[in-house]
Amino acid sequence: MATVITMIITFIATGMDEMLILIVLFAHARNHKQIRQVYIGQQIGMTFVLLIAVVVVYWISFITEEWTGLLGFLPIIIGVMELFERDDEDEESSTALQKTAIFSNLTVRVAIIAIAGGAEELAIFIPYFTSLNVREVLIAILTFILLVPIWSAICHILGSVKQIYTFVGRFQRFIIPMIFIGIGVKVLLESDAIETLLDLFL
Repeated sequence: MATVITMIITFIATGMDEMLILIVLFAHARNHKQIRQVYIGQQIGMTFVLLIAVVVVYWISFITEEWTGLLGFLPIIIGVMELFERDDEDEESSTALQKTAIFSNLTVRVAIIAIAGGAEELAIFIPYFTSLNVREVLIAILTFILLVPIWSAICHILGSVKQIYTFVGRFQRFIIPMIFIGIGVKVLLESDAIETLLDLFL
């Protein structure tokens, strides 16, 4: 249960940065077919990002846990960067749409945007997955796959209720970085990475 809860919080935290882009994509969908294409494209894109994370975690598993735990610094760094990052989501969303305009199929465009924006997800999920055992990783993967369409539906709804999105955006700048930093600290502590690092210098 703890794995599911942590995965949900992590998924929401990483998804907040891409929320506006997904809302804009739904806003550009003119009919039910295109709305369905946005859902499918997002599922394909995020599943591909998840697959990359799982493959990387598999190869990292051959390294001792103490050293893989150092990956916990990645979410911490991203969290700190998020705290001081300039808020330019409107510009990012329009740029993403422009760069994928050459693709006529909306499913392909959404999938490419999801994959292109997946770097942050990888930097968060890979360290998190390395802190889990095999059973927990499987639970996390299943939770992730189920959350993608749910998150897409939330963005679809938020697209028509601007006040809600504005309210969420007001607090995400501080809450999301704290979640990222918390995940990083959790990974570092559970892997004894800090102790291993200190042993090199003491």
